[in-house]
Amino acid sequence: MMVTFVSQCEKSALKKTRRVLDAFANRIGDNTWQTVITEDGLLTVKKMLRQTASKSTAVSCHWIRSRARSQFMWVVGNKHKFNSEGVVAVNYTKLDIEHKEWENGWELNEAIMLASSLAGLFHDFGKANDLFQQKLAGKTQSKSEPYRHEWVSLRLFEAFIKDLTDQEWLTKLVEINQQSIAAHAENEIHKILFKDNGKHQNPFNSFGDNTQFGKLVAWLIVSHHRLPYPQVNSVKLDEAEHWLTKCFDCHWNSKNAENLADIEPSVINANWRFVHGTPLLSKAWQNKASEISKRALSYQKLSEKTDWLNQRFVSHLSRLSLMLADHYYSSLELKDSKMKWRDDSYQANANTDRKTNQLKQKLDEHNIGVAHNAFLFAKNLPALKYTLPALAQHRLFSQSAKDRKYQWQDKAFKASKEFAKTSEKQGFFGINMASTGCGKTMANARIMYAIADEREGCRFSVALGLRTLTLQTGDAYRDLLKLGDDELAVLIGSNAVKLLHQLNKDDETSAKPDHGSESAQDFFEQLYVSYEGQIYDGRLKHWLKGNPKLEQLISAPILVSTIDHLMPATESKRGGKQIAPMLRLLTSDLILDEPDDFGLEDLPALCRLVNWAGMLGSRVLLSSATLPPALISALYDAYVAGRKHYNQANFPHNSNQGVVCAWFDENKSEVELIKNKEGFKQKNNTFIELRLKKLAANSKVLRKGKIVNIELPDTDNSDSTGQNIDEKNQQVYQNVADSIHQQIHELHSQHHVTHSSGKKVSIGVVRMANINPMIAVAKILLAMSPRANYKFHFCIYHSQFPLALRSYKEFRLDKTLTRYDEQALWQQPEIANALKADVLNKISADNHVFIVLGTSVVEVGRDHDYDWAIAEPSSLRSIIQLAGRIQRHRQVPPTTANLIVLNQNIRALKGEQVAYCKPGFETPELPLNSKDLNELLTTELDNISAMPRIVEPQMSRGDFAKAPIGSHNREMANAIKSFAIQEHRALRVTLDVIGGKKKDLFYNSDKPAALWWNENSVIDWSAEFIHQTEFRKSQPQEEFILRLEEDEALTWSQIDDTCYPPVYLEQSNRFIDENQSIGLAQGNHWWFNLSVEETYQIFADKLNESLRQVSETFGVTGLREPRKDQELNWHWHEQLGVFDNK
Repeated sequence: MMVTFVSQCEKSALKKTRRVLDAFANRIGDNTWQTVITEDGLLTVKKMLRQTASKSTAVSCHWIRSRARSQFMWVVGNKHKFNSEGVVAVNYTKLDIEHKEWENGWELNEAIMLASSLAGLFHDFGKANDLFQQKLAGKTQSKSEPYRHEWVSLRLFEAFIKDLTDQEWLTKLVEINQQSIAAHAENEIHKILFKDNGKHQNPFNSFGDNTQFGKLVAWLIVSHHRLPYPQVNSVKLDEAEHWLTKCFDCHWNSKNAENLADIEPSVINANWRFVHGTPLLSKAWQNKASEISKRALSYQKLSEKTDWLNQRFVSHLSRLSLMLADHYYSSLELKDSKMKWRDDSYQANANTDRKTNQLKQKLDEHNIGVAHNAFLFAKNLPALKYTLPALAQHRLFSQSAKDRKYQWQDKAFKASKEFAKTSEKQGFFGINMASTGCGKTMANARIMYAIADEREGCRFSVALGLRTLTLQTGDAYRDLLKLGDDELAVLIGSNAVKLLHQLNKDDETSAKPDHGSESAQDFFEQLYVSYEGQIYDGRLKHWLKGNPKLEQLISAPILVSTIDHLMPATESKRGGKQIAPMLRLLTSDLILDEPDDFGLEDLPALCRLVNWAGMLGSRVLLSSATLPPALISALYDAYVAGRKHYNQANFPHNSNQGVVCAWFDENKSEVELIKNKEGFKQKNNTFIELRLKKLAANSKVLRKGKIVNIELPDTDNSDSTGQNIDEKNQQVYQNVADSIHQQIHELHSQHHVTHSSGKKVSIGVVRMANINPMIAVAKILLAMSPRANYKFHFCIYHSQFPLALRSYKEFRLDKTLTRYDEQALWQQPEIANALKADVLNKISADNHVFIVLGTSVVEVGRDHDYDWAIAEPSSLRSIIQLAGRIQRHRQVPPTTANLIVLNQNIRALKGEQVAYCKPGFETPELPLNSKDLNELLTTELDNISAMPRIVEPQMSRGDFAKAPIGSHNREMANAIKSFAIQEHRALRVTLDVIGGKKKDLFYNSDKPAALWWNENSVIDWSAEFIHQTEFRKSQPQEEFILRLEEDEALTWSQIDDTCYPPVYLEQSNRFIDENQSIGLAQGNHWWFNLSVEETYQIFADKLNESLRQVSETFGVTGLREPRKDQELNWHWHEQLGVFDNK
């Protein structure tokens, strides 16, 4: 291809781009180049230009297609130097014809600037207390104070503005630069100051209706390190509207003052004593305070009675600006301190140097520095999105699909593009329900590209539920859309995971001292970001340059990550971890991939993220073929409520005009401006009905199910001793194993493929609910010989393997179970070796069954194609997900059932009251009145598809009504007898309030997700609802490493990083080695028969590292921490993984 490059660079960027372009092309003018180049070569040029790009860079590329036609390809750098066709302007006007300040400016940005800077002035006043000053000077042993510095700061600010309106306290601050007024104010606050010391007085009750802006500033002060939540006494969520006025006290900030009787009175007194006084006494501080408050008084909107604290866009972006400014200024070296912001007569200190432990910034200087930088940061925030790198003029996004199967994407692209301009102001809430295999991944990217401004380019984030999917999706975007590492960032939590994925892909192809500065900590050091593109070089670079990972995270035009990395936008209770994801949501759109894969307990957090995306102006696309109606409805409500705050702050005249909503699948694309919930519900129902008709008309029956009854164990109700329970449990495992063993033979005989030698091979999966019962069943299966003429090959697969072992299994399973080419199966070494062994050995078999025995990890995240499956049931959803792994690639309809479902799961067989849980949808409050799937399912297994998920079954009021309170003495719903109804009612109860005004007649969750966006109970100022509905909340885990020293035995260790260099502490006494105690019955084999040492050696050879290095990097696994006073010994087997035998 022949291309022309045109440079409009300035300053030093001109030299840099000339150096790159001269190496690849002929210079045919002062700033023009031309050459014949391959597509890969052109990508290299673009990547190199991006790596050196700055705000002075501007290079366009044109493809010469023929004598009469050229095609504009891309721009690196400042895209405003060219128009949408890549043409350079010949004249400029200073008139703002486009009026960008009307279209893109933030109406309430001045409020954000003023709130963050005023809070910055006061945020660390509390550090002036004697106890904190002694701590900085190293004169006290205590590392914490009874009352944290931000609580003391709040009390001092409360005293400063007590009984004053916003106009009055700002006027007082304007006059503070007069020495006599400052001295009087200093004396007054110490007289008025409320010292908690075991007493209670809510500081927010000091702010009247005319002190709404003061209330916002007060909240920013107390929350600049951590969001408040009660750490001593619990509160009720249904009383959330009273938390701030009736419940809030010092224990919402810290529990340090819980037991004051245990603290020396002198320590408490020092916590409220100020020998140096507050920064009110500093002339430098007085001048800055007067300057900012004078501007605040001139801001007309402050005189209006606006509830500023509950304007989420203003309050949370003010907090973000304050925290980032605090983080930035605290991290400066001593030599960078601003002497002009110090008053030499004011002696209080703010922090110490983290390296030398020497005193660093003065308190007046620090408060001024944070205020100044918060103001400037907030001022420049509106420009951030438009100055970050974006993806524009990418022809593969707008190019029509060639394969007829994917041409529905063109309709989706066209329909979305028509609403691009409208969606900028009104928002966008899209749903892509295209079936598996129709190209949702590509379609999602094209839809987001279509709704973006064609000139500005697109920026979006893809949030996924699984780490493995993150890497797979990153690969898909690179391959399908020809995106390089300079345009796409992949974010994961571990460099080891990235390295393992890349290796597999290549095969295909002591306690820390307190420095008084929590804000100086690196919030992003645990992230691993794969991005080699242009780094942001705009107005905010000044504040971001100290955090290279943060720069990468927000710079990348496209970000692919697990949802965990965006969740801190709303989930972060402390430490500033919300800054990076909030900036990402503020500057890019969001694709949520398979949001319905999350359990009930994670849905409130998922809704919060969507609400925050709306509040920050992001456009959202949900992507899943199995989205249930209740989840769609809740996410729509969450988004609309969030977008309302965004529009109020930015486009107040558009705030009530609706949201652009879209529905896509392989049959239809509809985009429309929806003005209310009723309109959305009607449109969504119509779309789903049409989709159901199309699915019913077109679908082949690929997955048929059958229920198999498990023999119940003998019960002896008179004896409940531990020994009897153990015997009963063992009988349950035996009965389950017997049934599975029989069904494996039958399924293989009906669903197999035949080798040219006549031998029959099938690959099946046995899905179990939990690891420990699965291992118990596995041990029994391994000890049972298959029938004559059969060989079983087992692979045990779950999350508790050292990383290298799990990765190797996943890689080999991916290769074997990719079955688009049916002949490829016989080339897989494990299959070929098994058949070859029959020829070499005397003991041969005509039937080889390869069996994956796994937990729910087999259901999602792997693009696998099995011949058959057996399921221990947890929910209808899990059955549908597992069924999706049968005949996934080959699409051959079966004549008999290829999915066997046990009629009860192990919990039910053991007699547990709540059986279909963890995972599952049954809870004590939402019970089932039968444990037998013969009664819980009707026709759902005849043709297993997503239909029961995307449409609600007929439900009655009785399904949600409260059951009479009996011996259980708690509120609960009526027990029901339907798996399908159970799932949909559990979703409704988790997400919303049932019954409206008559809610008392129905069972309702005490913490429905809808509380977050309910206007009557504003709770986002605190972390209490987050604390009660935490994302992926589970028992804490500890990390173990299976280390291998050269020529030594394997040892389990833990790393102690409290010292440098870190040391490995042997923990082998906590592991019981079962590698010698578990044998295989005749006819049973391991599918992947590599030892740990052999697996490590594979990676050592690839990386040219020692076995020790490889084991320390890839021998990691996470296991749950034992509870207090619990002795937990793990069992370990290289084929079974790590498990608890209890």
